[in-house]
Amino acid sequence: MSTFYEAFSFDWQTTLTIISMSLALGMYVALVYRLSTPPGSYSVSIQHTLLYLAMIVSLVMLVISNQLARAFTLVGALAVIRFRTPVKSAKDAAFIFLSLAAGMGIGVGMFGETALGVGLIGIFMVAIRYSRIGMRAKGETLVKFTVPTTEQGDVRYHEKAFGEYLRDHRLINTRSVQDGDRLEMTFLVKPKRSSDLMAFSRTLSAHPHIDKATVIICDDEGLAQNVF
Repeated sequence: MSTFYEAFSFDWQTTLTIISMSLALGMYVALVYRLSTPPGSYSVSIQHTLLYLAMIVSLVMLVISNQLARAFTLVGALAVIRFRTPVKSAKDAAFIFLSLAAGMGIGVGMFGETALGVGLIGIFMVAIRYSRIGMRAKGETLVKFTVPTTEQGDVRYHEKAFGEYLRDHRLINTRSVQDGDRLEMTFLVKPKRSSDLMAFSRTLSAHPHIDKATVIICDDEGLAQNVF
């Protein structure tokens, strides 16, 4: 009878502590991921995965302990798992590794070192994101609007606004819309250093012949679009 109870006895306090702490650190990593990821690249699936991985890996480390045979058995079991969801960027992979590190550290009982390390790395990740290290302040800027077509083909209603706010521009696309009654024009532009692009967009929209004026700022993380 004593052998039966020994087989089913376990240190539930250690297990509860490890899973709880790994969940707390996983939530922290998920928060850092949310703060340091642009809206266009953010994935709820990745955020949930960070929570799951931290807890699962901590349990795996607890089960393995210092037993080599268990380690090889778990490696063989996990090798059959196929990940079909693609990781959008290398930054997403970095968050996954951080969550793995959090789970591993908590699983082997290095509570203080893991909490401090993950905490510092998270702070640095957010700092790097908002300091925009290596990113251009502004990349290419596109301007798109529609104008009415004329028999003479003169549709240069934008020239005054362009001269006031831009130092260079190039027409890259035109297409006919509304059964040929209007012409959609797209320009690649270079604003002047002192130009206010919102004021530029409002100036274009204020012209009686210009419609659907759109200014699109392309940076290293995606598109920021303003429509007036």
